[in-house]
Amino acid sequence: MNAEREKVQSLERALRILDCFTMEKPALFLGEIAEKSNLSKSTVHRLLATMALCGYVKQDENNQKYSLSLQVFKLGSIVGANMSLRSVALSFMKQLCSEISETIVLNIADGDHRVCIEMVESSEAVRNFVKVGQRVPLCQGASSMVLLAYRPEDQQRRTIDQGEIDGQLLISKPELLDRLEQISRIGYCTSVNDRILGAFAVSSPIFDHHGRVVASLGAVGPVQRLTENRMQFIIEKVTQSAVQISSAMGHSGVKVETGK
Repeated sequence: MNAEREKVQSLERALRILDCFTMEKPALFLGEIAEKSNLSKSTVHRLLATMALCGYVKQDENNQKYSLSLQVFKLGSIVGANMSLRSVALSFMKQLCSEISETIVLNIADGDHRVCIEMVESSEAVRNFVKVGQRVPLCQGASSMVLLAYRPEDQQRRTIDQGEIDGQLLISKPELLDRLEQISRIGYCTSVNDRILGAFAVSSPIFDHHGRVVASLGAVGPVQRLTENRMQFIIEKVTQSAVQISSAMGHSGVKVETGK
């Protein structure tokens, strides 16, 4: 068995161990885990030691039982938050789509990229296509830059520096930093022929009840439908919808400037 196959087998066995824990049986003895996972006690003990070191399981010193640790709770919280965000945002996204007749997208940050987690497609014959799960660098496009604009300055610069190394910057670093400052001040970002030639985008941040930016709400469409008045109309509708979603997420006091 080669080293790569051994790594895959160890991961598969570790996941089987995680699956042993349930709401009814949140704490288990080593022997119980071995029986449930159909693995030897020595294998289970070795994997549990690694998982404990990484923070995914813990052992009670008194009864020697194993249980899931806070790292698993953290991952579950991320999934739960995104599911809640999607369910809260979807009705507002559908309403926004009906009002402006453009494709509406919901993006979250994942490392130095943004990921589309929900999309409502425009009914227009000519429209922009966006796939749920699509990943784009955080230094490209309106939806990305909204997410980047509200990150701490040190994280911003690290992401920008990495983007520069990877050749992802579409404008100079000073221009990008100025643009991020403007976004955080006015509460939205627009782009025309930026990441994709022939396309425009408008995006605004979504805040949670802690006041943290958890997503960006965006409208994307072809530039052939864009006029100055229509751009202003879309900015107003997108920012209003972002405020409504933020409010539904428990946030208050979101302020944006939509005037020229």
